[in-house]
Amino acid sequence: MMLPGCVALTAVSAIPGALFEVAANQFIGKEKSYPANMRKTLTGVQQSLQSLKLDVDVLEIQQDGGYGIGFGNERLDGEITLRTQTPELTTVYIKVKGSSREESVEHAIIEVIDEKLKRLPASAHMDTSKYNNLRQDPSVKSPRVGWFRPGASLEVTQSGAREWLKIKLPSGDYAYLKGAIKEGDPAQKRKTILSKSE
Repeated sequence: MMLPGCVALTAVSAIPGALFEVAANQFIGKEKSYPANMRKTLTGVQQSLQSLKLDVDVLEIQQDGGYGIGFGNERLDGEITLRTQTPELTTVYIKVKGSSREESVEHAIIEVIDEKLKRLPASAHMDTSKYNNLRQDPSVKSPRVGWFRPGASLEVTQSGAREWLKIKLPSGDYAYLKGAIKEGDPAQKRKTILSKSE
């Protein structure tokens, strides 16, 4: 009589654990440290995303001296965090989600970064010529907190300030960009951004 009850209790308690494991897995990504400075690693990440037909859509300057990168398309959303461990050692953390965690995409990005960094010169630096400023507040006088790529599809909302849009950064903080949303499917989460000059 006690055995069925014990089995039932075990089965019930196993379900939350399984659900917890699945939920926790959604927030785990791939991490790797590279024997390269921040500038070179950032360049390697940009070139790696481009070679996979992605790009750095948002680049956030983080308070610890690292960078947060947002990228994606209609099928997936990704974040990359770069942290300086020493002047010549940089850790890259990658998290990609579609309808579930995309571990194979994370692995592919790591592999491409490995190859790019082997070939990049020490003087390599990220090409920011096609990027516009992200601001702390909806004003050109407020501090720059990063950059965004005009024409990228981003998750933005109207800010309430004329010609300014609000965006959530990889760190979870918010920033503002001067631009407009290109008309398209209103049901789409990502909106194509047309930039406006500051």
